[in-house]
Amino acid sequence: MQTTEHGDSRVFRALNPTIVLAGLAMGLLLLISGLSLRHIKNNQQQVIGEHLQASLNSVTEQLLFWQRQHLGGLRIIIQSPVGAPLIREQLRAGVPDNTQRKALHDWLWPILDGQHIDGFFLVNMEHYLIDASTESYIGRKVQLAETQLTLNKALARRPNISHPAAVPYAMEGPRGHKPAGTLIQNMCALVEEDGQPLGYVCLRFNSQSSFFPLISSGRVGQSGEIYAIAASGKLISPSRFNNTANIHVSEQGDAIQVRELYAREPGIHGQQRPLTRMAAALIARNDVSLLMDYRDYRGVAVVGAGRWLEDLDMGIIVEQDLDEAFASYTVARNLVIGLSLSAITLILLLTLSAMINRRRLAKREGHFRSLLNHIPAPVYMCALDGTLTVVNPAFCALVNIVKSDLLGQPLRAMAAPRWLSPLLSTMERAIAKRGLSDVHLVLRTPTGEQKYFHVLHFPVVYEASGAYEALACFILDETERLVANQHMENINQRLEQLVDERTVELIQAKEEALAASRAKADFLANMSHEIRTPLNAIIGLAHVALAMEMNPNLRNYLQKMRASGEHLLEVINDILNFSRLEAGKLKLDQVEFALVDVIQRAINLVSDKAEAKGLSLQVEIAPEISPWLKGDPLRLGQILINLCANAVKFTDQGCIQLLVQQKARRGDAINLIIDVRDTGIGIAPGLLASLFQPFHQVDNSNTRRFEGTGLGLAICKSLADLMDAHLSVESEMGKGSCFRLDIWLDAAEGRGQANGLERALLSTREQECALCGRVLVVEDNSLNQEIAQTLLQTWGCAVTLADNGSEALALAAQALPDLVLMDIQLPGMDGLETSRRLRQLPGAARLPIVALTANALPGDREAYLAAGMDDYIAKPIDPRQLYLLLQRWLSPRQPSQPDTRPHQQGASPWLIRPGSAIPPNAVMPEPVLSLPVFSLDTFAALEQAGLDTRGALGRLMNKYGLYYKLLVRFATERNQFPAELTQALDEGDNTAALNQVHGLKSLAGSLGMLELAGIAADCEQQLNQGALAPDSLDKLSILLRDMVTLINAWLQQLDAVELPG
Repeated sequence: MQTTEHGDSRVFRALNPTIVLAGLAMGLLLLISGLSLRHIKNNQQQVIGEHLQASLNSVTEQLLFWQRQHLGGLRIIIQSPVGAPLIREQLRAGVPDNTQRKALHDWLWPILDGQHIDGFFLVNMEHYLIDASTESYIGRKVQLAETQLTLNKALARRPNISHPAAVPYAMEGPRGHKPAGTLIQNMCALVEEDGQPLGYVCLRFNSQSSFFPLISSGRVGQSGEIYAIAASGKLISPSRFNNTANIHVSEQGDAIQVRELYAREPGIHGQQRPLTRMAAALIARNDVSLLMDYRDYRGVAVVGAGRWLEDLDMGIIVEQDLDEAFASYTVARNLVIGLSLSAITLILLLTLSAMINRRRLAKREGHFRSLLNHIPAPVYMCALDGTLTVVNPAFCALVNIVKSDLLGQPLRAMAAPRWLSPLLSTMERAIAKRGLSDVHLVLRTPTGEQKYFHVLHFPVVYEASGAYEALACFILDETERLVANQHMENINQRLEQLVDERTVELIQAKEEALAASRAKADFLANMSHEIRTPLNAIIGLAHVALAMEMNPNLRNYLQKMRASGEHLLEVINDILNFSRLEAGKLKLDQVEFALVDVIQRAINLVSDKAEAKGLSLQVEIAPEISPWLKGDPLRLGQILINLCANAVKFTDQGCIQLLVQQKARRGDAINLIIDVRDTGIGIAPGLLASLFQPFHQVDNSNTRRFEGTGLGLAICKSLADLMDAHLSVESEMGKGSCFRLDIWLDAAEGRGQANGLERALLSTREQECALCGRVLVVEDNSLNQEIAQTLLQTWGCAVTLADNGSEALALAAQALPDLVLMDIQLPGMDGLETSRRLRQLPGAARLPIVALTANALPGDREAYLAAGMDDYIAKPIDPRQLYLLLQRWLSPRQPSQPDTRPHQQGASPWLIRPGSAIPPNAVMPEPVLSLPVFSLDTFAALEQAGLDTRGALGRLMNKYGLYYKLLVRFATERNQFPAELTQALDEGDNTAALNQVHGLKSLAGSLGMLELAGIAADCEQQLNQGALAPDSLDKLSILLRDMVTLINAWLQQLDAVELPG
């Protein structure tokens, strides 16, 4: 079957009419194109021949006329009744006679000048010059071969004008001086007396002024050339082309021969080269009317015509470059060829497209036949009269009739099995209906088996005509599918019943687990609250008591009580941290921090215990590691503290090493390897797998030496997983352990949250160089006073507080401070006026006064400086900016200077209030009470409610306790603010209202209440413009009340924390 089809396909391709017609079309096109080009070329040759002949005829006629004209003039001279006797007398004498010579010259000179003759000479029969226009030539014998030839022609009484020849000596004549080498031509006539020859009269003329212009006048086009050749093939006229120039024209217009040039084909130098075809024909005395495509003396293909002039003994050749001569033909030829190629290409493309389409159609038809033959369902198509046109093997098998007996037969005449009668009836009705038909049939076979058929008839519309021309049918045997569906439906019902039962059980188990988890979380929170409240009191009171004088035994008891309480607090914190991690409520920060700060904090926390056990602590950080990183320093520090504390706990001798190395770097991402190594007791290999499990200890016996909850490493592992890090351990019994943290962190630019500032302030070296000085803080807001006071005291400054300008002036008059922080918005006397009056105090001319205000508009700083202030800092206060400002205006205490700050145990923090003198070296001692334990998570609820807690803590140098106290004071002291502001507005005290709103804006910005600070700023602007809009007042009051309510609710949910004091 395949062999026959392939054979038919090859025959079809061989006899493909498309290819035959395309070949005939291309052949005809090429024939027409060839005939057209031949006709165009013949016409072009004819035109070229006519042009060349016209130029040749014109030049030839001019040369012959020029020859007759000059010979006629010479005959007039020798036949003149005046001149002829003078000439004969000179020739008879043989010796120049000056008198006769002068008479001849006087008569002949005007005639020569009138005929543009350059000179003359008389020659005797022995060819010696008897007389000449050039006196130096007299007595010489004729030397030029061209002149000798001319004299011979004159003797033979033939027309004679010599070829151009270069004179060997300079010449004189009626037309002036001519240098040696000038090309001249001579014409001579025989002088006779009584039939006997006496000699010759010869006239000479410059070739450049007569002969050469006649030759060049016939040139045509850009490359057309006319030149004359001698019988030797030598060019006796100038070449048109610079690269073959043989004659040079001087500035005086004289033609001078520079080299000899022959009409020979280029090649080896010398005359052995063959003459050009044109020159050879002319020298053989054969005139050429048109010669095509030959090489000239330049080796260029040319067309030309030529004629030999016997009287002048020279040939005249007219030539033009073949390319230029046939330029129009070339354009026409290229156009015809281009059009022909385009037409052939188009024919080929159309033929190829037709063949591709035929092949595509044949392939598509083959695919259709293959698809039809392999469709498992019976398929047929019939014409509108019911004649079957398409059937597939499945249909033939269904009706048990071969394909050849079905095609072309009407459907009603088909002899199908009797049990298919309902199906045939359905098919006949569908043909009669001529529309879409969808029928489901149930038939019973002769064996009693039920068959389910889905019979789908649909009309076939041809795309070309859009007419309904046939009807197609799919017969789908759905018996197997329907039986299987029924079986699957039974199975699904059973599975759904089982799933419902299991789902109810899982929901109950989930609810029980959630209830148990909530109960555990509530229990841990309640227990934390109940335990930490008395525990803080125990630790705090023990700390206070230790500051007093007591006997050693009591001090020992108190120290152990405080240590036990701190240990219990650590246990509670571990349990709470683990609970948060387990519940997924712990979130990571992404802030900039100094790695050395985190490591230093961890080392500082374990250094006392290590020193007590005689252990050395060694820290090594690879130098290539970026000093500033971005991540969560709190959680990283928590891991390092736990690992270092464990290392100290389980090591009795030797050292603890903390090593930091850089494993890899990709851009800003840095892969750090942090190892904590010890020389402790080590861990058995069988216990390493369970080491990071919660509530698990290496030694779980009743006699274990080491305390702990067993949560530290579990928390470290959970924190490492939360940071996408990996925590692992290697250990050997009796030699020690190595805990390794593999973590990715981002490099930062070193602008972390006050970490650099804290390091500068808290490191040992910087503490020795702390700032010293007395600072007067003029601020009417008590909360802002506390913020400034805390920051300044942290850096070693003595602080005096003033609520208004009058108090500030009184304090400064009593004892002049080293620096004044001046608020601008003050009740009564504002900051600008207060600064002016401070300047008037004795010794205050150079007192540094720094503006401290929430106004940060353009021009504010200039206004403050113009009022006599020295510097400017905006609120909320940025600790880094304030510290730099203090460094600029205050002198740091050098390491050599003794620390004169009082350190009295049990003393309360010293605060200078108005009316008190400022001691010369007054500084702030460290507080004696421990602050409650806070972290960033403590303020997470406020951050979620919209407060910028991170920014506020950054401005407070991450003093969590101070931030907590300020929030408590804000909720307490600002509760009545709306009423106070309304009262001030009702009383028309716009200044008081402005001061209140200004203070609220500053305080809200410092505490991270950005929305409240923005509304307060709008209200302040309205008050500055004259009046506060009622809706703005309502908005401010509502938002303030909401903020106070939020803080109070947050305080109620917090674990109890006792504040110092």
